[in-house]
Amino acid sequence: MLRKILYAVLALTILLLALAYFNRDSLIDASIRDKLQQKPDPIFLANDGHIRVLLCGTGSPEVSAARAQACTLVSAGGRMFLFDVGDGAVRSLEQLRVAVGRLERVFITHFHSDHFNDLGTLINAGWIWGRKTPLEIEGPVGMRGVLDGLAQSYALDESYRSANMPHLAERREVAFGKPLEVSFAGGQRTTRVYDKDGVTIDATLVAHDPVKPALGYILEYRGKKVFISGDTEVSPLNMDAMRGADLAVHESYAAHMVRRAIPQMKKLGMDFEAEVATRTIPYHADNIALAKQAQAAGVKHLLLTHLIPYPDSFIVRRMYTEGMADHYKGKLTVGQDGMLIVL
Repeated sequence: MLRKILYAVLALTILLLALAYFNRDSLIDASIRDKLQQKPDPIFLANDGHIRVLLCGTGSPEVSAARAQACTLVSAGGRMFLFDVGDGAVRSLEQLRVAVGRLERVFITHFHSDHFNDLGTLINAGWIWGRKTPLEIEGPVGMRGVLDGLAQSYALDESYRSANMPHLAERREVAFGKPLEVSFAGGQRTTRVYDKDGVTIDATLVAHDPVKPALGYILEYRGKKVFISGDTEVSPLNMDAMRGADLAVHESYAAHMVRRAIPQMKKLGMDFEAEVATRTIPYHADNIALAKQAQAAGVKHLLLTHLIPYPDSFIVRRMYTEGMADHYKGKLTVGQDGMLIVL
């Protein structure tokens, strides 16, 4: 009986292979058509009163299972805003079917490389694939210098493509982006940087010494508030930005796990790695301290990103937030690349 079943399966397999071979041209054409007909997801440009927050990158400088480094997309009022563009962000956005050519503005929190590694790729892709106006890139003082450097890096690429494709030459200015630098009046810690059709975005100074300035951003729309922390230690200076947030997309550092790992690193002769880990603890957001601050600030939903160490298994994810629920009673989520939150 078993032999008959095996023969039947073999015969069916041969038949299917034969059909595929003789119909290969039509199958190839169908595959091409399917690929060409794939469109960006229109939900991110929906003007339906909701705020949508998409984690397009939850990684950090450490090598991890994350699809991309720091990257958060927020859509509201039919517009899309991107906060940080770490390595892998553009590929992640494409896989998540985000129309990167229709971004309203990009906001950079600070100039650690894992927060802008893919910025040149993003600008270049928009230019090549039809963006009509230069992409606005806003960030701390120094943003203009960063874009000038990227423009120099991509100058030969731009010249080759423009020579080959005249329609790109007609939009040469799109190839390099438009820098906007955030400045603060004396004594200010928060300043408005965007205000259109009911969507407001404020830049706020956060505590990430020795990185100065380092920014977080507050987006508000139809009575909802989203705080995007960038990189920051837990500090009273961040309280006003966090206060009453419906969603805080906050960097996260499981210091209890890192402190436990440091002695093991030293035993294994990994002194350099132990030193790096020791030095990163003070200027990131310890999970327990973050839980306490989120509770005090009345944050409704705390969404953890920029995860260190990266929780790439069920067991590590359980360990990652150990103790946080003792101090924070709101909704707590460990972010993952591709996660979408709708407010």
